[in-house]
Amino acid sequence: MEEFIRNQGRILLAGDLFPTEENVALFADGDVERLFGSDLCRLFAGADLAVCNMEGSLTDRPGTCRKTGPVKVAPCRAVEAYKRLGIQVCLLANNHVTDGGTEGVLDTLLSLEDAGIRAIGAGMDADSIAHSFVQTVAGMRIGFYNVAETMYNRPGKETPGVWLYDEWLVCREIEALKRQCDFLVVAYHGGIEKYPYPSPETRKRFHRMAESGADLVIAQHTHCIGAEEMYKGARLMYGQGDFLLKNYLPGKTDTGLVLELRIDKGNVSLVRHLVRSVEHRFVRYDDHQDLLPWDALSARLDDDAFLAGEFRRFCDRELDLYLTAFKSPPVWARLLRRISRRAYRNWLRKNAFRSDDLLFALHTLRSEQNRETAVTGLEQLLK
Repeated sequence: MEEFIRNQGRILLAGDLFPTEENVALFADGDVERLFGSDLCRLFAGADLAVCNMEGSLTDRPGTCRKTGPVKVAPCRAVEAYKRLGIQVCLLANNHVTDGGTEGVLDTLLSLEDAGIRAIGAGMDADSIAHSFVQTVAGMRIGFYNVAETMYNRPGKETPGVWLYDEWLVCREIEALKRQCDFLVVAYHGGIEKYPYPSPETRKRFHRMAESGADLVIAQHTHCIGAEEMYKGARLMYGQGDFLLKNYLPGKTDTGLVLELRIDKGNVSLVRHLVRSVEHRFVRYDDHQDLLPWDALSARLDDDAFLAGEFRRFCDRELDLYLTAFKSPPVWARLLRRISRRAYRNWLRKNAFRSDDLLFALHTLRSEQNRETAVTGLEQLLK
């Protein structure tokens, strides 16, 4: 790892960071040498500002929110690793900070406050969420804006949640924030997990934020490194990858980028540091720093036909998840799934639904009116 020029301002932005059962004791002990290795510890020790996405809820209480998918909760004392690594700001606009329920959000905010770490992106109600800040580094005003897509994280008047993407509101706020700073970073928690290219909707959102004044827009949440592009002078990164999190798909979700903003004489340059997951417990600075495989992804962003084809293929692979959600399979079909995934898939796609059922499901998802009323109704039913 290169030696750093000490007369430069340096800001580090890490991706998703949260303990798992394999390493939570090390987090609680603040054992950053074992968790992150000496190279990464040295990298963070020299930063003027270090930021990461805290991908979960810190709480010692037993309650969690009701949801599908992984629930990411860790004891409050796990904050010690963030503190000892030198993290000064935690981004909380994500889909897991509410996993510990209302008390979990409160405990997370209090744990960070006690550790002297600033938190943005989440709050105890819709009106209390701080979602941006500006800090002067090496004479330049650097702004950060944190926003997420909607999942289990919508705040209410009296319920906790995160700052959610509303295009009109977000773009107006980015315009206003850019007038207060020289360089603006937007950390967007969204996009498609384990997919290195932007969906059409994600790309549109990134372009709108760039047009509104963002200089760097980063997609967290995808768990893999994604393609990048320059658009109207802004750098758009469609996947930062994880910093240290559960490695769900070895070969794809075991790499990430720590982004370094170097500030020198009024100029900002970006350095990408490649990191790798080790044994589902640790993360290490990659000695080779070979980013060519990911740079090759970026070269395909101008090929609309390629992007459309890749997205169709990805959606086809995911389709069975949605079809199963639309129709709970009978017992015999669940047995069939255990015996033969291919046979189950054929039944699900060809025999489980009438075409009218699929058309109505498509109509419900497409129609804003139906989607809103369906979500509200299902929420009430689950209560």
